[in-house]
Amino acid sequence: MTTVLACARLGIMVADSSVSDDDRVWAGRKVWRVRGALIGMAGTDSERLAFLAWYRGGMLSPVKLGESSALILSRKGLFVIDANYVEPQRVESGREAIGTGAKAAMCAYEALDFTDPRRAVRIVCKHDAGSRGPVRRYAL
Repeated sequence: MTTVLACARLGIMVADSSVSDDDRVWAGRKVWRVRGALIGMAGTDSERLAFLAWYRGGMLSPVKLGESSALILSRKGLFVIDANYVEPQRVESGREAIGTGAKAAMCAYEALDFTDPRRAVRIVCKHDAGSRGPVRRYAL
């Protein structure tokens, strides 16, 4: 239950702040700065911890995410990894979103002519039950 949107051209990642355990909801973190990159995560806390440890450790072996997904934004570009991949895949368009609000975020971002990812995620927070503000912006 998340919305994380990244744009390589702008060098930014934007995320909502809703964290839940299916029983309670609170504001939490969705994006981390690791080894010069921004890592955005959607999914379970245990998979997030394992993924961040894998990335911090130099990505020496393939990683398998269950129901989680991640965006990696670095000077090399934008990459996505989820249950379908064992290594990060380059996003050729340089724009991608993950989480329950991913499709809505990409639609809103396109409707805004790919100029305001923060506003796109704010729009999603009005319509996706799993995404709530405040919306945070992170720059490379």
